[in-house]
Amino acid sequence: MIDLGFFGHIEFTWHFLTAVISIVIIDLILAGDNAVVIAMAVRSLPQDQRKKGIIFGAGAAVLLRVVLTFFVAQLLQLHYVKLAGGALILWIAVKLFMEGAPDEEQDRNAATIWQAVKIIVIADISMSLDNMLAVGGASHGNIFLLIFGLGLSIPFIVLTSNLLSMLMDKYPVIIYIGAAILGKVGGEMMITDPFTLKLLPASLVSADSLHPLPLLKYSIEAFFAIGVIVAGKLWMRMSADTEEKEGHVTKTEEKTPVTEPRPILTISRQYGSGGREIGKAAAKELGYAYVDHNVILDDIRKDGSNWKQWAKNLDEHSPTVWEKNDWSYRGFAALLQLHILERALQGGVVIVGRGANFLLKDVAHAYRIRVEAPLETRIDRIIRRESVSHETARWMCEKTDLERSGFLQALYGRRLDDPAEYDRVITLDGLTEDAAVKEIVETLSALPVTTESMERLKLLTAAARVRAGIATNPKFFIPTLDVLPEGSGLVLRGMTHTPEENRSIEDEARRLAGDLTIRCDLHFRK
Repeated sequence: MIDLGFFGHIEFTWHFLTAVISIVIIDLILAGDNAVVIAMAVRSLPQDQRKKGIIFGAGAAVLLRVVLTFFVAQLLQLHYVKLAGGALILWIAVKLFMEGAPDEEQDRNAATIWQAVKIIVIADISMSLDNMLAVGGASHGNIFLLIFGLGLSIPFIVLTSNLLSMLMDKYPVIIYIGAAILGKVGGEMMITDPFTLKLLPASLVSADSLHPLPLLKYSIEAFFAIGVIVAGKLWMRMSADTEEKEGHVTKTEEKTPVTEPRPILTISRQYGSGGREIGKAAAKELGYAYVDHNVILDDIRKDGSNWKQWAKNLDEHSPTVWEKNDWSYRGFAALLQLHILERALQGGVVIVGRGANFLLKDVAHAYRIRVEAPLETRIDRIIRRESVSHETARWMCEKTDLERSGFLQALYGRRLDDPAEYDRVITLDGLTEDAAVKEIVETLSALPVTTESMERLKLLTAAARVRAGIATNPKFFIPTLDVLPEGSGLVLRGMTHTPEENRSIEDEARRLAGDLTIRCDLHFRK
């Protein structure tokens, strides 16, 4: 036996080894819930900071566990402790779901490491009462075993949470599962608090009055598992519910076209390919306006502060099934397309991203290009620009391209990487940026702007204006809606719920269309 004084002792007996094995199994079983918290907390960090956030957060939490374990057995017998801890976990679950749900805007600033550590520590300590109590019991008062057990949980949690955070990027549905697990844990803590158990009738608790009956326990856990997701979604919609008037676009500002219409350049690009730099250089050379996401978001802001916030959350990310059927998403999509077309109508613009190439496919004076580059070239560019590691740069390329592709597929039903959707695909593999800019400038300088092409663009913009006005009106929620050019006028197609709604939408569409003829082809569900 090795005597460690205050820190207990190490002995090579079956009893001691059994305690060690028990502690290892306890850590393996109970690490899962804590790993979910950590994975969701660090998901918003850049890839190269995630491991630091996980290690710092788990390390700080375990150090606090060692101290708190000495008191936890007594604390758990007090009323309200688990009740308060469970409520705290439910709040953290909703908060992490809102921040981690796949609705982040690509250029959003990530949370700092210390913000992530704070969330991890608070949640971990609240959730680890079971771990501390189990390890404390298995150690039989041996401080060495106690510290060993709690310290062993660090690698288990770190490895599990790192894997989960990577899977969350690839499979966003895991965020929903993670939130549900946290909700389940919070519900379990609340229903097993001594105060709660005393409130329950004798028929709903065990014979020793220390546990609720399994059916009640599982029902409460299921209720809170679903509840945190519903609460998160409702919270995200709260601003929409309280400020619908501000978000309703009753009239959009028509931007005045330039005196002499000029061609339009749209640029789709792989992340890190140099498309943004090419666009800026071409705009400068031609004397064009450069329209990126900041310009479009500024245009959307004028439609109401709610729409700017939704645009930040929804821009260039692959929407979930829930989001695609949400009123705010449909309104944002309609406004995005409207403002792209209004900018195009001005002429002499370079429009980067957001599917402008799809919107302007039938506009003859729009030159639609896509910029691509080999992956290693893109990674090198991102490393220089963002000062990140090679691994993080690769992750940024893959994640951003995937999000953009999903975003545009949901918005237009077309593939971002389909060469048939562009007039020219420029691959910067042997071709320099300067050569690409020169080619673009020469092509645009020779591209004519015909009356027919301008009329087509005006009709597309008018159709988008009608669509946006209806889609952002909180009085209407139409399962399917489209407004398209038809001859020299427009046609409105869609499915409504009642004849009264049908008539209201037709009246609104005619008001928005102004002097243009509009044919309404609406049907209501019988």
